[in-house]
Amino acid sequence: MMRIHWLQATALAVALVLLGACASTGRQAESARAAAINARLGLAYLEQNKLELAETKLNRALAQAPRSSLVHWANALFYEKLGNDRLAEKHFREAIRLNSRDTDALNGYGAFLCRQGRVEEGLKTFRKMADNPEYVTPEVAYANAGKCLLKSGDEAGAEEYFRRALKSNPRYPSALFQMAALLNNQGRYLGSRAYRQRLEAVLDAPSPKVLALCVSTERAMGNHEIADNCERELQSRFPKAGRSGAL
Repeated sequence: MMRIHWLQATALAVALVLLGACASTGRQAESARAAAINARLGLAYLEQNKLELAETKLNRALAQAPRSSLVHWANALFYEKLGNDRLAEKHFREAIRLNSRDTDALNGYGAFLCRQGRVEEGLKTFRKMADNPEYVTPEVAYANAGKCLLKSGDEAGAEEYFRRALKSNPRYPSALFQMAALLNNQGRYLGSRAYRQRLEAVLDAPSPKVLALCVSTERAMGNHEIADNCERELQSRFPKAGRSGAL
């Protein structure tokens, strides 16, 4: 009889421990979800340049989930925006330490290093991503490496990486645009036009940058009618954008 009571007491104790563990796990999951929401809100405010609101949301996210790669990546972007490179790098590194497969953190850190003039470190980060068989979009890493080299003045190196990106994904818009722009700037207009036409076939509609590139390339080649058509479309579709704006 005593053995039965002992077994019942043991079972009850185990059940209470499991219930407590489930409750703890549930609270952690809830905190993680809330932190992710606050991190995304913080990034949205950051994009709108509402820095105080961004800081409030990102601090809350960090308190809710201090071991979240997403939260540290978001904080890294915030501190870089403030010009606090030391804290930005600290959060980038922590995001990658917590999740070495976090492509947002890796891409962000590589771009950060390039903006700091630490080109080789940035390229190493991008190559690490591209060489990872579990990373399904190596073209993004290759294109970012190309942009990094382009900013440093290495056009030949940049072109090599843009070509690698397009070998991985021949329809990747960013790499197509970068190749078209690079060749245009080098006076290689036929090649630039070819990449631009490939890009136009991928895009649902032309962007201001693509139309501006059309104007520049076709004008340089003496195709004034095509250039005029692109310029009219640029002015009618994007009267405020001019030749800037997103791809």
